[in-house]
Amino acid sequence: MKEHEYPMLRTATIVLIATILFPAWIRAQDGSFTAAVDPSSVAAGQQFKYTLTFTGSDMNSLRNLKAPDFGQFVVISGPNQSTNMQWINGTMSASVAYAYVLYARQPGKYRIGAASIEYKGKTLTSSPVSIPVTAGNPAPKGQPSQPGIENIGDNLFIRAAVDRQRVRQGEQLTVTFKLYTRLSVSGYDLTKAPTFEGFWSEDFDMPKQPEQSNETVNGKQYRVAVIKRSALFATQAGTLTIAPLEVRCAVQIQQKRRGNDLFDSFFNDPFFQQVQTANFDFKSNPLKITVDPLPASAPASFSGAVGAFQFSASVDKKEVKAGDPITLRLTVTGTGNISLVTLPKPNLPSDIETYDPKINAEVNRDGGVIKGKKTAEYLLIPRNAGQRSIEPMAFAYFDLSRREYVVLHSPRFDLTIAPGKDFSDGGSSIASKEDVRLLGEDIRFLKLTPGTLERTEESGTTSTMVWLALVVPPVLFAGAWGYRRRLERQLGDMPRLLFETAGREASKRLKKAKGLLEQGDTEQYHAELLRALTQYLQHKLRMPKASLSTEDAVTRLRAGGVGEEVLQSLRSCIERAEFARYAPAADTTAARKDLLDAAAGAISGIDQSFNRRKAS
Repeated sequence: MKEHEYPMLRTATIVLIATILFPAWIRAQDGSFTAAVDPSSVAAGQQFKYTLTFTGSDMNSLRNLKAPDFGQFVVISGPNQSTNMQWINGTMSASVAYAYVLYARQPGKYRIGAASIEYKGKTLTSSPVSIPVTAGNPAPKGQPSQPGIENIGDNLFIRAAVDRQRVRQGEQLTVTFKLYTRLSVSGYDLTKAPTFEGFWSEDFDMPKQPEQSNETVNGKQYRVAVIKRSALFATQAGTLTIAPLEVRCAVQIQQKRRGNDLFDSFFNDPFFQQVQTANFDFKSNPLKITVDPLPASAPASFSGAVGAFQFSASVDKKEVKAGDPITLRLTVTGTGNISLVTLPKPNLPSDIETYDPKINAEVNRDGGVIKGKKTAEYLLIPRNAGQRSIEPMAFAYFDLSRREYVVLHSPRFDLTIAPGKDFSDGGSSIASKEDVRLLGEDIRFLKLTPGTLERTEESGTTSTMVWLALVVPPVLFAGAWGYRRRLERQLGDMPRLLFETAGREASKRLKKAKGLLEQGDTEQYHAELLRALTQYLQHKLRMPKASLSTEDAVTRLRAGGVGEEVLQSLRSCIERAEFARYAPAADTTAARKDLLDAAAGAISGIDQSFNRRKAS
């Protein structure tokens, strides 16, 4: 017989002996079920092994393994089952082990509960295990760790970087969040978006599948993917902090056998290795940014624009009749914080009526530089005939390349107003261009001939009907006239009207958001809910959208007597709705319904506070 055939003969002999002796051996054994951890003390983030071991007379009688309550520990993999048979001094022993790989996120003293398994009609229970978790880095090499991953913090991490550490107030700063990995990552979720306190942010569009590149860090080569990039514009001077981005990564892990058996070595071949997916949470590094203030010699027309801009103004006509509309358009284009740009207001003659402008902003984020266009359209209604002028308007910005303020002026517009409709008595108010056109349709020609007259039969008309015919029309007319006057006053004071109707408009948007949630459109649901909250604050606090921030709104509401519980609920609703833009699948259906109720409660609480203040 050849020498290489001896191991096969030896294996066959062992199996034959085990077949003969094993039934007699198992009848003499009692079942036991124990739990153990290795190592007994770990550091936060370090992986360790938790093993349940059964030893008994008949492994075929095992039923219904119930895992313990792992508490604060995160289960990476398991249970991984293995069976062991061995001969010691002529006696064979057998056991079944169920292994789990765990780790703890935070230091502390934690407890793993009892596990159970059914054996021959009775339940065996393991003892609970207490494990102290210390702060610090994972254990050094040599201690047990999860197969396939060693020092995960060195092989997978998130890093934030900025293109400059020092900027001017209002100057663009680009922050980039990169994922570095030497492991197999099947996906990731943004569990918490970074907060940019003191900054106005503009997010760049990211592809669904980020492009990968290679970088070398501390002598190790990593695969790198950009997972988020934002342009920031500081709204205040000083030292500002960019908070960390929190990400959950799904890592694919290859499970290996630990024994030295011939079969273990064979199945450790990559072809036979089992792949499991484990989730790990990571945070990027916080960043400190130094923001220098702008020079103090700002012109009166400066409103915060920083970059390089052009300013223009135009009117659609210079010769009109009294009562006909004129459109004044103001436009700012360029590179910089275009969303924060405030267009100048025209200085108009007293007999030219105007309304709140229609503001439109177009932001272009291509090429990593924020640029775009912002326009304001004013509807002007001249009331009297004559020569009128729109004086030049000034737009100022701080030019970063020249490091100085630049003031741009619009031309002077001379208007010729011909006699037309007379609105000097104030009896009518024009609210839109459509109403202006309708004014020419309110006169009908008189009918010169009565046509054919026919006698109708007389009917019995009571005195009551006569009195109603005489009284009701004047009453209806008076009511309509009063309602018209009230409506004109409200339209004349649009901020007050928006203030009074803010709660009703928010309720309509929340109702629409509820419909979107019932349809399963969670992305539009969160967007509509966020619009309801921001528009409500904008109208209730009479703040323009460009300057509205959560902190400013909370500060004003607190000064207005709104309670801290309502303010905390409002802040939480806004943060949760904004966060859902980055991780729409991070919450549950119940959490979304709870967010809707919380938003309605916050709005109701603010309304009640304003009503109490008004009553007092």
